[in-house]
Order: sequence, then structure tokens, then C-alpha cells
Amino acid sequence: MRTTKRQVQVEHITIESDAPYAAVKNRLEREVKQLDESYRVLLREHKIDELRARLVEGASPHGLMIHYRAVHGDWLALVGSQRNGVVYHIGNVMSATQMTQHAFGAGLYAPLRLAVYETASGGTAFEYDRPTTLLSQFQDAQIDAVAKSLDERLLALITAITSEIGSVAKI
Repeated sequence: MRTTKRQVQVEHITIESDAPYAAVKNRLEREVKQLDESYRVLLREHKIDELRARLVEGASPHGLMIHYRAVHGDWLALVGSQRNGVVYHIGNVMSATQMTQHAFGAGLYAPLRLAVYETASGGTAFEYDRPTTLLSQFQDAQIDAVAKSLDERLLALITAITSEIGSVAKI
């Protein structure tokens, strides 16, 4: 058995908006489609062209889909409190395959995690690890290009979601 270790410096981003949490969550879940079992059925049935087309359409307009919702705010009931907050596992299957074909370990970061939660002032915070810093460890120009695109998509999504319901603070 051989073990290799590498330290990775990750840039953690927090963006705050004065947009109310409920409005942000509702808009995000309305605009970003959910990856559901119907996509996996197409994969199992080897309908690859149809699957590819559905994935591209499903990721529009932001280039991302919600893969899973982790309701960490609700789970806080286990310690006697609750909080408005969700961690979205969010990504793009086509982008993930572009990376994992070069380095399978890149799949550790696909989908990405985006925490969205209510701030003490009633606004909304977004937290995530910048994809370019997570994925730079693979030292692959093709993965780096996808990671840069994911950086841009996440920021554009946050800006779009909050644009009409509140202002976004600077990173």
C-alpha cells in the first residue's frame, strides 16, 4: 500500500446580502433545477445523447443544478435550536465529467457545496470554497479551466439570485 499526502490551500468565500433568506432560498430553488432520478434512468438505459441534452438543458440558465439539499439548519433541533439554512450540493454533471476524465479525485469536489443561511441581521449569507483553489491540486490545465468556469458560475448565480431582492456585499 502506498499513501501520498499533499496540503491544499483553499480560499473560503463568504458573501452577505441584505436580501431576506426566505426570498433568496425560494428564488434559488425556483431558478436552479434539481437533478432527479430521471437523469439516472437515462444513464441506466444508455440513452447517452438524450441524457447529455437533458443535462445541458437542466443546468440552464446558470450552468448549475442542485444535486442534494442538506438541511443543516433543521438538524440543529438535535441540540435544542433551529436556524434557517441549507447546504446545497450544487454543480454540473458535464463539468464534473470533464474533470474526472483527467483526475478521478476531482470528483471529491463535484458537486460543490454552497451554504445559504440567514444572518443575525435578517439577510442572507452564502459560503463556499472557491473551486479554483480546491481543484488546483490536480495541476491540470483542463481541470483548471473548468474550475475557473465554476468560480464564475457560482458568483453569477449569487448575484442573479440576490439582484432584485437585495444588495450583495463584496467578497
